[in-house]
Amino acid sequence: MLINSLSLLFTFTSFISQLEALGVALALWLMIELITPKPSDFWEFLVPQSLYYYLQASWLGNLRLKDAFWPFFILLNGTLFYIDYLIDEGDFTVASWVTMHIIMAMPLIYWTGAVWRCSDKCRLKFWAVAARFMTVAAYFDFGLRWVIMEYYPQILFNCQQMITQWGDCV
Repeated sequence: MLINSLSLLFTFTSFISQLEALGVALALWLMIELITPKPSDFWEFLVPQSLYYYLQASWLGNLRLKDAFWPFFILLNGTLFYIDYLIDEGDFTVASWVTMHIIMAMPLIYWTGAVWRCSDKCRLKFWAVAARFMTVAAYFDFGLRWVIMEYYPQILFNCQQMITQWGDCV
């Protein structure tokens, strides 16, 4: 998350500088730090017996933060790296790349709710803030990927993919 999109923007464009990105990240971290409540001392954990109960328990905030955060974090980043690899190899069209982002954006909304509700189920406030920060950073990553597709497609897509999508190779 943010590895491919920020590195492409830093290297090939002047859209955002490294100092500006650091400033946005620090401001975002401070805002999340201010609104994250102190973890509670008492909580009760559920042990889900199936995927349905896992999804329900995480959405309701009845899981440990790590159990709600890590599965989707790994799935999201693995998928983003894989579709970037496929687009780099020329095995994906621009439309397929966009479709995969839309498919991954839908569970991102669920993941955000689950992480924010489960964030009081950790011992240190730092981990709650870090998990919330990473969910919000995922939205920024999707936004930067849209900027790349819309304004700088030549740095991610090859000419054949751009001709298929837009009709010319800019």
